[in-house]
Amino acid sequence: MTLSATGIYLLLLPVAALTGWIFGRRSAFVASNRPVSLNPDYLRGLRYLVNEDADKAIEVFTRLMEVDNETVETHLALGDLFRRQGEVDRALKIHQNLVARPNLSPKHRNQACYELARDYLRAGVLDRAENLYKDLAEQGIYLERSLAGLVSIYEQERDWERAIEVSRRLEAVQGHNLRPVIAQYFCEMADECIRRKEHEAALKYLKRALAEHPECVRASIMEGQIEENNENYPLAIKAYQRILKQDIGFVGEIIEPLERCYQVQGDPEAWRDQLRQMMHRYTGPSPHVALARQLVREGREREALDELVRFLEAEPSWKGFYHLLDLQQSSASEALGGSADALHKALQRMIAASPQYLCSSCGFEGHQLHWQCPRCKHWNSLAPVKDVIPASGDSRIT
Repeated sequence: MTLSATGIYLLLLPVAALTGWIFGRRSAFVASNRPVSLNPDYLRGLRYLVNEDADKAIEVFTRLMEVDNETVETHLALGDLFRRQGEVDRALKIHQNLVARPNLSPKHRNQACYELARDYLRAGVLDRAENLYKDLAEQGIYLERSLAGLVSIYEQERDWERAIEVSRRLEAVQGHNLRPVIAQYFCEMADECIRRKEHEAALKYLKRALAEHPECVRASIMEGQIEENNENYPLAIKAYQRILKQDIGFVGEIIEPLERCYQVQGDPEAWRDQLRQMMHRYTGPSPHVALARQLVREGREREALDELVRFLEAEPSWKGFYHLLDLQQSSASEALGGSADALHKALQRMIAASPQYLCSSCGFEGHQLHWQCPRCKHWNSLAPVKDVIPASGDSRIT
């Protein structure tokens, strides 16, 4: 989002006033009865402002307002405002001008360097931002924020080794546990190995992820997928089952993979037992729907319908109701008729439109599971949604 023209001029007006005050104060003669003359450049800057030429106005005012301990905070504040409003080019000009000033105090120079690094990061000039953050971190200046900036850069560059290294330093400085995030970096490295079909290397990274953070659901899902693809079904089942202890909210993510593994092994009884164990800990419809599907495969349609009816009596659910209607339709000799068929189709549309995942940090909604939120960039913040929820419109991203 960029600053509107009106916003820019409103922002520059106090800067112009302050510039005029500073210049007028410094230009005044000692005798209070002598008139104060204004610099023609100041008047030219005002003219640019009136004529809505913000770039030239900024150039004039920043040149007029000599950078020293009295004015540097104004420059920094103006640069920060421009960056936050998306005017990164203007923020860069202001902060570059500050850094270039030879008379700047070390404190203000370091502050300007930090702000300039933020400008470069926002503009996507990662190499320059990295160099500035490194210099500041080596001096121990703005250490926590500089390390966080470096982590952000290495995430964007997918340089997971350096992201891990800097995250460990940041963890020591912050005193906060970053091991769940570091585990995600190992999962990213494992994912790259999988794409290269280096499954053994991927499994090693996943073990490191679980050693870093034993509750890492992603590592268990990925391990189960590798073992399933390698037809090591008992090991795949073991990996998927681990998720039931790590985070029961992800039951829906492993229902179908577990079902496939048990079917290949030809052990429907073990699969039914597994589903009943899930039902004791999870209140959503997924295990009940899976059990109904299994009962239908065994020719026990009446029991399947009863299973879903019992669940809906205890835990009303739009998704559960949809699957009940779906099961009734598939079990009947003909399609649902009248209002029941209309309701079935309406529920299908509702489920298709409803977000499947929700970020607990920023409210991002989507249909795909992201381990790092696409909006707020927080890791481990998205979780599956149990039932139909209305999409918020502007925040729903597939």
